[in-house]
This record gives sequence, structure tokens and C-alpha cells, in this order.
Amino acid sequence: MSETIDTGARLRAFVLSMPAARLLGFDFLEIAPGHVVLDLPFRPELGEHQGLFQGGILGALIDFAGASANATLLGPSDALMTLDYTVKLLRPARAAGLRATGRVIDAGGRIGVAAAELFLRDADGRMDESGPVATGLVSTRRVDLRPAS
Repeated sequence: MSETIDTGARLRAFVLSMPAARLLGFDFLEIAPGHVVLDLPFRPELGEHQGLFQGGILGALIDFAGASANATLLGPSDALMTLDYTVKLLRPARAAGLRATGRVIDAGGRIGVAAAELFLRDADGRMDESGPVATGLVSTRRVDLRPAS
């Protein structure tokens, strides 16, 4: 089994074991070094009064996509934590689901920066070609999990 497959399986298991990730209900479609694609189906509890995805949900998905992209480059004894993220909501998000792409911009040393974009998709998985509904940047800090000697 290649290290990329091991890393992808570890990342998927780790992220999807988080209570917040389970609450949102997204899944990974792609995991590669420096890149991830997430999929989030719409459910009424993720929306607001008009049936749109609520903005805080979009922010959380940006965070998970960007941080996960950064996490694809971690070593086996490393973890990371989000330092901050910015979100720009570009247009209303009414769709059967969202696709989130995360890609590393700068893996850095201890600090990594990734970009994330959210796109609408229909019930058949076809992407809306009118561009992203939200975009953001995610900064993470690498943390060594090995015990101090």
C-alpha cells in the first residue's frame, strides 16, 4: 500500500471521527498530496429560512477543506490545528449539495496556508458552472505529537 493511500485513509478516518464533521455530514471524494475534495449534501438543519445553506455551515466546510488539504502533507507523528480562516460568501448557496475543494498554497514549516472554494452541485452530482459560492483561506499550525524527551 502506498504512503499516499495510507495518508488518505488516515486523514479520512481522523477527520470523519470528529463530532463536528459527523454533524455536518460531509465525505471525502478525493485526497491527494496538497489537495482534497469534499462533498456535503443539503439537509434542512444545515439551512436557513429560505432553504439556503446557512453561512456558518459554509465557513465550517471551508475550514475542513483547507485544513484537510494542509493535513495531507503531515508526517505520521504530526497533527495540525486551525489558526484562522477567512470566508468570502459570493452568492446564495441553494443546491442539493456542495463540493469543497482545498489546495495547499504554502506548506510552510510550522504554519501552512490553503485555499478553499465551495461549488454548488445538483442531486445527480453535476456541478453548477457559474463559479464558486464561497472562497476562503485557512491557516494551520503543525503540532508534533511525539512525547517530549
